[in-house]
Amino acid sequence: MASDTKNVKLGVCLVYFGDEDLGYTKGGVEVEVQTETHEVQVDQFGKSPIDEVVMGRTVTAKVPLAETTLENLVKVMPGAKLVGTGSDKKVVVTNAVGTSLLKIAKELRFHPQANAEDDRSDDFTIPLAATSGALQFAYKLEDERIYNTTFKGYPDPTTKTLFVVGDNEVSG
Repeated sequence: MASDTKNVKLGVCLVYFGDEDLGYTKGGVEVEVQTETHEVQVDQFGKSPIDEVVMGRTVTAKVPLAETTLENLVKVMPGAKLVGTGSDKKVVVTNAVGTSLLKIAKELRFHPQANAEDDRSDDFTIPLAATSGALQFAYKLEDERIYNTTFKGYPDPTTKTLFVVGDNEVSG
């Protein structure tokens, strides 16, 4: 396949957790995939590895949520509950001890804003993602308040799928 400048892509993404749009972001969404390996060594080759074996892989996504609404806080905080209605509402957060993040995991999907909504060819999807609820935000004079949220992906217990790049709806 010949090189093609059309394959160089820029731009921001829309963030969907479950079926819900998490709204605007500020500072860019970052995805990190790490792979841990073990170098196989034998005495006869000294310190030269004779093979390398994948021991595990992780995926995390840092999502700086700019829409710091109470509703968004509940979406990304295990053990959080929205109480009240209209302008009289609050979020009550428990310590959530014993909460299985895998049991509450949902699909996390990043969709390039430049693509049509039905064009999922460049989507990055973590089928089972959750956030522990560790948040970092600040009240600053000249900065937007951001919920810096980190999601972690979990492999599907049946298929072992950790993430998908492209249209996750394509079978096979």
